[in-house]
Amino acid sequence: MLQAFSRTNRVLNEKKRFGKIVCFRDMKSNVDDAIKLFSCTNNIEEIVRPAFDDVKKEYIQLTKDFLKTYPSPFSVDELISEPEKKSFVLQFRDIIRKHTEIKIYDEFEEDDVDFPMSEQQFADFTSKYLDILDSVIQPAEPKDTNEGIVAEPPPTYGEEAGTLDDIDFCLELLHSDIINVAYIIELISDLDPYSDDYAEKRKHIIDTMIKDAEMRNKAKLIDGFIQKNVDEDKENFMKNKDKIDGSSDLEERLNNYVREEKEKALRLLSEKENVPLEALNKYISEYDYLQQERTDILQDVLKEQHLGLIKRRNKLKTLLDQLRTIIRTFNWD
Repeated sequence: MLQAFSRTNRVLNEKKRFGKIVCFRDMKSNVDDAIKLFSCTNNIEEIVRPAFDDVKKEYIQLTKDFLKTYPSPFSVDELISEPEKKSFVLQFRDIIRKHTEIKIYDEFEEDDVDFPMSEQQFADFTSKYLDILDSVIQPAEPKDTNEGIVAEPPPTYGEEAGTLDDIDFCLELLHSDIINVAYIIELISDLDPYSDDYAEKRKHIIDTMIKDAEMRNKAKLIDGFIQKNVDEDKENFMKNKDKIDGSSDLEERLNNYVREEKEKALRLLSEKENVPLEALNKYISEYDYLQQERTDILQDVLKEQHLGLIKRRNKLKTLLDQLRTIIRTFNWD
């Protein structure tokens, strides 16, 4: 029995920390006895998740305390200092984890009136949470000292003592497998630029992407695609979005658009940083093939520019930051 449970309900990672077993016979007492026998513990709670009512109480209390400090998503906009932002991130991360946990229960209802935080509020706070992450991933340009040396932050230890850079944002909990390129194409194909609700549906597509950890980096890209292919070409969009065989050419058009915009971004980076475009393309190609960063490609190019050691390191960091942004924006799984 336990062997069957373990084979069909394996957990995976932070995103799937729990399994759910559906059983049509009352075997709880037998299962509890088996767990005590084979798990070397008498504490069933270490293995079997608590009852829904208990988790619900924890979630209600957690969100209630959180909302005392942050009454609305707009409260996050008033956070200026890094300690303030870090405090918000750590508190909301606890809510994200508990939200993920409670959603596995069949009894969970999104519109439960007992919940102090609605699902819309959760989504809005999530967007603010990810905005802070963006500021960590893409910080302001560092300023060199007279010697060209960028000041290093003091060493820190652990999330509580450290900066936002030290925090695990648990992004895997904020990505829905449903929200992928196929789903976005489906939403776009449903658009009718002549309808009264077009603006609302268009905004929904972008908002959906912004609130997803993995797709938000591509929201601006998709907004540009819609601008070019729908807003500025309404008649052609309506005429060609559906083929006679029921398929759509939207995916091909999107792929072409993404490729063109990616090439444009690499050209601009090449011109801005005075780095050969061939080197940047090679770096991207190697990453796509190996899923590894070949920094030696960039280092070899920078050596030829005869920069000082510090300036070369700073320029390498700038290039890597920009290339990582390009990868996050234009690479589709």
